[in-house]
Amino acid sequence: MKAANGDNEGWRWKLWLQIAAASLVVLVGAIAVASAVAGPFFWYPCSLDGLEAHGPSQASVLLARDGSRIGMLGASGSRLPVSLPKVSPVMRQAMVDTEDSRFYTNNGIDYIGILRALKADVTSGQLAQGGSTIEQQLVRNVYLSPRQTLSRKLTEACLAVQLDRRWSKDRILTAYLNDIYFGREAYGIEAAARTYFGVHAKDLSLEQAALLAGLPQAPSAYDPVARPDAARARRAEVLQAMLKAGDISERRYARALHSALGVHLKRAPGIAGQTYLTDFITSQLVKDYGAELVRRGGLRIYTTLDAKAQAEATRSILGTLSRKTDPAGSIVSIDPKTGEIHAMAVAQTGKRISYDIAADGRRQAGSTFKMFVLTQAVLRHINPLATKYLSAPFLGPNNWRVQTFEHTYSGRIPLTQATLLSDNTVFARLTLDVGPKPVADLAKKMGVQASLKPHPSIGLGAESISPLDLATAYATLAAGGVEREPTILMKVAFPDGHTSTAPSSPGKRVIDAEVAAAVTKVLVQNVQAGTGTAAALSGRPVAGKTGTTDSFADAWFAGWVPQLASVVWVGYPTGEKPMRGVHGIAGVTGGTLPAQIWHAYMTAVLQGQPVEQFADPGSPQYKPWCGRYQFARTFRNARKLDGKCHEKSHKKKTTTHRKTTTAKTTTVRITTQQLPTTTARVPTTTQAPPTTTEPPPTTTAPPPTTTMTPTTTTTP
Repeated sequence: MKAANGDNEGWRWKLWLQIAAASLVVLVGAIAVASAVAGPFFWYPCSLDGLEAHGPSQASVLLARDGSRIGMLGASGSRLPVSLPKVSPVMRQAMVDTEDSRFYTNNGIDYIGILRALKADVTSGQLAQGGSTIEQQLVRNVYLSPRQTLSRKLTEACLAVQLDRRWSKDRILTAYLNDIYFGREAYGIEAAARTYFGVHAKDLSLEQAALLAGLPQAPSAYDPVARPDAARARRAEVLQAMLKAGDISERRYARALHSALGVHLKRAPGIAGQTYLTDFITSQLVKDYGAELVRRGGLRIYTTLDAKAQAEATRSILGTLSRKTDPAGSIVSIDPKTGEIHAMAVAQTGKRISYDIAADGRRQAGSTFKMFVLTQAVLRHINPLATKYLSAPFLGPNNWRVQTFEHTYSGRIPLTQATLLSDNTVFARLTLDVGPKPVADLAKKMGVQASLKPHPSIGLGAESISPLDLATAYATLAAGGVEREPTILMKVAFPDGHTSTAPSSPGKRVIDAEVAAAVTKVLVQNVQAGTGTAAALSGRPVAGKTGTTDSFADAWFAGWVPQLASVVWVGYPTGEKPMRGVHGIAGVTGGTLPAQIWHAYMTAVLQGQPVEQFADPGSPQYKPWCGRYQFARTFRNARKLDGKCHEKSHKKKTTTHRKTTTAKTTTVRITTQQLPTTTARVPTTTQAPPTTTEPPPTTTAPPPTTTMTPTTTTTP
């Protein structure tokens, strides 16, 4: 009986297994049939009905934070659709090789690419790659929002498969090339070709195509005008992808790789943007909300711009630079507590400026960059009040000669006094001691987006940055060492009535509050009794730094009060033209017109605002300092430190023999702004510099040209 029951039980299990197996076969078969008929996302509801239902785009309205209208943002004519044969073959190849190398073989989803991207994300610990196909990007741009949610990703994949089944690959590629955003308000390949190179899409060369193909991933980050180094690196990635795909030869790859970017920036026909702010605002909108949504328009875009501050910025520039032959001016003003841009103005009397100098212009920063050297020194526990450096001619590496304009020097002086004098010879030595790379790295941490090369002259402002970059970095000091990404968007109201608040920067501490306060105290003195006295505000504490560059081509004032950081740039937009004889000034320096504009602007915008004092969290922990170049006359005779903070006595007789050589001189493009005798007295040298057994060689080369003539001669 028990045996019979056991047999029945075994038979039942076999029956259930057979039923389960049969059900599984039926299920798999059903899935296979459904997939063959409706695609792999047959189980997920999505529709292509709206994909082709796009009406004409509308203009969007730009508003200040109080709702007042400041301009229009239109894209009705910025997209110039062309057929695929009217797109250069190398352009098509570049785009496919870069964005979707298996475009012609996948079904709208690249499973290999997804796995590779997933592996890269896991390895890097962040979202490093997306793995999106051209179909996915097209439906995302045309039909979906850019927000990363599971539902949106599933819909995107579902629509991509449906699109691949409904349209031919050529039609998909044509639509993609005509809809993708290339930056600078250029939607589609024809508009991009005209905007960046002034040619039609059918005439694009390999070099041009490779540059454009790299832009859609991040148009602002790879902008060839604002960030040429990043654009060149991205173009190299595209060329490498084309080489790997077999679409170009090694020879063509090598030739294109080393070619110039060759950008000839033009406005795409029909672009309706009526302000130089449109490029910057459009880039932020596309980043947050997607290219197609922005292109369709009909938006009410509330910016962080303060209507009063924006108007006063323009008024202050034109009120000071009032003549038709005067240079242009730019003001960028940032709230350090939020990173919100309150003003971004560019103006020139008698001329209309469409180029956004404030965000995209790249000019040498001059002595405003000494702030980063001073901050790095304080980070190294160097006391700027007590630590002395030698003010004297300096021969640096590669025959880099550093001098002051009038060849007057102050001997051994504290770093604070050297900052007030803006002494190049002191800051050249200090830059070498703290290291050019740490200075460059600190500038990047504080908000400078431009590519910086860590060469010895970086501390004297030889690198080119934008007014927005400099304002962001100085706002970091104003915020007590907290860096915030600058933003110009507050919220966006869409045609359907819903409103979206723009993302804000949470802020990241990059330097200690005590360090920021110590640097602030030095730069407060600079406005009280240094090169920035023209910027001083009645009854308010102000900190700031002046800067001027080669042949007076650019002049700056960067300063702040606790609630607002502002940067003023003055120069000619068309090139580095010397500003000599402007308003009777022999050479425009940062302490003249820029400081005057800053004073006028800040006086107006702060009217009625409470007077705030700079925070005082205490002093950093300073340590005794011995720099290799602290008292060196030349790069070669920098002292070797023995671990003790003292200077070894050198009593050997110096030789009177001088070897005359002919050397190639590296000219410093920045010169010292001298301290007016009426505001500060520079003491005579209190201690003779150490003698050296290796005097600097003389040279038959002419002395270096200078870029800043002081208004008065410093008393030696």
